[in-house]
Amino acid sequence: MGGMMLLSRIFGFQRKVRKLRKTWDRLREKSLKKKNPIREMALERLDAIENHLRMLEEQKLSKIDRARISKEVEIDLEEVKALLEMEPEDIRHPAYTQKA
Repeated sequence: MGGMMLLSRIFGFQRKVRKLRKTWDRLREKSLKKKNPIREMALERLDAIENHLRMLEEQKLSKIDRARISKEVEIDLEEVKALLEMEPEDIRHPAYTQKA
């Protein structure tokens, strides 16, 4: 029974990472269909999130670091999701408001 518990923990976390990657992929597809400034902002955020995802996928991390980074990725993905639901007129991004 102890071995099964260990396996479920290991594969359970990998499953979570795969789920986060899948969410990231979907949000990237959605962001590519958007217009600027939303598209540009979402892609910038997704690039930063991908670095954290790669760490989770490729590096050997402590449980605490894995938990912290995965929670950050979850929160960041939710923020990108909210951004993609906004309209371009709702964005007050300094790079775009200065051009007016």
